[in-house]
Amino acid sequence: MKPSVSIPLLILVICAVTLTHISAVETQEGTLILLDGRKVDGFGYIKNQWTSKTRNCENFSKLQPEDASYREAEKLIRTYSPPGSQSAKIASAWATGPWVLIEVEFDVLLPAVVTLQKLDGKLTIIPQGIWSGYTQPWLAGPFIRNYLSKQSPEMPTSLLDCFDPQSKSFK
Repeated sequence: MKPSVSIPLLILVICAVTLTHISAVETQEGTLILLDGRKVDGFGYIKNQWTSKTRNCENFSKLQPEDASYREAEKLIRTYSPPGSQSAKIASAWATGPWVLIEVEFDVLLPAVVTLQKLDGKLTIIPQGIWSGYTQPWLAGPFIRNYLSKQSPEMPTSLLDCFDPQSKSFK
């Protein structure tokens, strides 16, 4: 077979075989890629990569257990919806200005990401700024960032961009 025929034919066969393994499915939350029948959040992966390359996390801090805001947030979360919330274990905590974002796991309740804001010198949970649940098959970072940006549009975008889920529940 001549190279002028075989090379285009080879490319055509490769494309045809690839397309038999890849397709897309529309869901209520967006489009997922089906890779041999397995749902993959390809667009979430791209968003996550873009966010990690373009974000500026200089004006935020990762809170530690010895920080007053960390302890205050933990106390608020433990008393938010007892008795289930009393087992709260903070997986990670970020802050910028008056805003705090806490990723938390519980013994009985679903994992959550909780938005708090310091108002009049006191941390307050923002009820509409709570994500609770699992995200599979979606990638947790972009999915939760998108949800919280819609629920709490006044929250600084930089805080959401710098949020990278640490919890085992979101891996």
